[in-house]
Formats: sequence, C-alpha cells, structure tokens
Amino acid sequence: MSLSSSASIIEIIFDGGQVFRMWSWSAVNRFNGPDTPLQSTIHCGEALRQRVFRASMGPYGGQPTTPVIVKMAFNDKEFSLLQWEEKVYNQSLSRLQGTVVPRCYGLYHGRNTGCLVLEHCATANNIMHAEYCRKVMVAIIEIHKAGIIHGNVRSHILSTHDGVRIIDFAKAKVHECPNAKPRLMDPRCAPEREAQCNELMILENGYGLADGQHLDGMLQTTMPSPLPAVHMHPHQSQYAELKRPHRPVRF
Repeated sequence: MSLSSSASIIEIIFDGGQVFRMWSWSAVNRFNGPDTPLQSTIHCGEALRQRVFRASMGPYGGQPTTPVIVKMAFNDKEFSLLQWEEKVYNQSLSRLQGTVVPRCYGLYHGRNTGCLVLEHCATANNIMHAEYCRKVMVAIIEIHKAGIIHGNVRSHILSTHDGVRIIDFAKAKVHECPNAKPRLMDPRCAPEREAQCNELMILENGYGLADGQHLDGMLQTTMPSPLPAVHMHPHQSQYAELKRPHRPVRF
C-alpha cells in the first residue's frame, strides 16, 4: 500500500522478535516537525494483561525513551473497540488528557492488526487518603461533564504523582449526566426522588465525604437515595474545580 505523505508510521517490536508495521492519518505528531510524517518505533515489553503491554516509544532509528501503554488488536472486533476508545479520548475527553485521563498518542492500523498508543501513567502512593478520595470524585465528575460514563470505574483508577488518572474507556458510553456534581448524603435529611446519576451515586458512597468523616473507600453495592438540591452537603466547597458549566459532548 502506498501511504500518503501525511501518514504517521509506527513500527512495533516485541521481545520475541515479532515486528508489526502500522500507520495512522490522525496520530499526534510527537517526535517530528509539524509538516513531516511521524515515524516511530515502539519496543513492547511486559504484558499487563491480554493484548495490553508496557512499552517504550521513540523516533524511528532512535532510542525509545518515552514510556507508553500499547493496546493491541488482532481482528476486526478488537480493532473496533480500539476505534471507539480512541474516539472517546480524542473527541469527548481531549481537554482532560494529561490531567484526568492518559494522553492518547494515536490509533494505528496494519494488515490484520491495530494498536492504540496511550501515555503510561506511573503510579505513586504519595497522596493522603482524604485528597485521593477528593481527586477521584473530581476526575469522575469531569468525565461526566464531558458527556461520558465509564461504566467500570472501580478497577480503573490510578494514583499518580500529581493526582489520579482514570483509564480504559473501551466500554464507555455517551452520557448526559442529570447532575454532574457531588451530591453528598446528609443523614439528617429525608430522601426524595429526583433525576440522579447511578455511577456518581455509587462512587460517592465510596469516595465522598459525609459529616466530615471519610468513608471506607470500598465501593458499595447499594445506592443511597438522592437528596433535593437544597440539602447539598457543606463539604461540597471542597470541589472548587467543578464550577465550569456542564457541556456534554454529543457524537
């Protein structure tokens, strides 16, 4: 196949000697000038789980020094999941890359193969529990404000040196959140029924604050009853980052 001069080309090398050559017309040009095609090499090492690898990326012919995560696809069904995930990252969550979610370096396609290249978010345990819980809630709410529901957040939260990152959006869905802000339980108030987001309610039961005490941190299987807006908990002032308007993204 003859590639356009605007195509980005990537060579993926596995420890066992397998080499895959792929291309993209939309990948981020990270190593070359803005008017030249991106040519990169990725060396894949440790398999974190099936089809997901820890790797290093660098310019073609140079030393790969940038830590990345590579998600591989070997059939049409797997590649369609990567296509959806790349769309979520680069359309709905583009402004959150590098702060709430990993940076997405591009979706590549080859003969019967494909891959999604993402920022490797190094984990750290230097955040106090209180701040960790607060940052988790802020991150999830920002994602909801962007018009996306993760669908399986519990095992996809990373603590990093500068906060938290939410990863793996293969099963995410477009979502218009009815109330994209914390609604913390106040046991003194009688519950009332109104529009509410189940994912936020469940997460807040594990990571929110109630009466000044941190909850257990384990997500609960039962959902609290939502409270009317007039009974917002005073600790909502701890979510100062969430004052931007809610503008869901639609495809």
